[in-house]
Amino acid sequence: MATTTPPDSLESLWSSLSAAPVPELKSAQQIQAKANDPLAKLRRNIRINNGYGIIFGLLFIALFVYFDFFWVRFFIGILLLGFALSTVYNSYLIRKVLLTPAADENILIRLRLIHYRMKKALQTIEIVALFFYPFSLTAGFIMALAEAGKLDKLSTEPLLQGLLIACFIIIVPICYFITKWMNKIAFGKEIAKIHDLIVAFESTEEDG
Repeated sequence: MATTTPPDSLESLWSSLSAAPVPELKSAQQIQAKANDPLAKLRRNIRINNGYGIIFGLLFIALFVYFDFFWVRFFIGILLLGFALSTVYNSYLIRKVLLTPAADENILIRLRLIHYRMKKALQTIEIVALFFYPFSLTAGFIMALAEAGKLDKLSTEPLLQGLLIACFIIIVPICYFITKWMNKIAFGKEIAKIHDLIVAFESTEEDG
């Protein structure tokens, strides 16, 4: 003869369901909160770079006023233009690129865009810096000659010309790799965090 067990009460079923582990869901709000941390640090580091740029800009303005030589002022003027462009570009990154994703927008697309734009921005800065390094070296070189009263010798002495060219060949590549290394220290970790968030978000969407 078959026997039946009385069904569990609704209260006991509810208790067992409540006690069961609930898988963690990565909501848009959670992703937004996690994304804000590296974005805030990137904005802070860019502002620090702008601060250093302003300090060096003021130093070059003082040199521009101090040295009353056309070529010294010409090369320093180009460097000042570079600092101004760098400040404007950094401000653009802060205002237009490194915005915290809104909760109602597609955060994955936004994070992909930020990751791509920041990597391209750093590459652009490193390449453009290659244009300004020779001007910086030349400015320092002719400032030393001007201070010694020998600026006219640069156009007549092959030894000085060769020394300047050697500085270009040796120092410019070194400065380029130093710039890449400094960008990696200042921005690389936070850009990697954004990449990890993208991977995590993509994994969540695939599982869903």
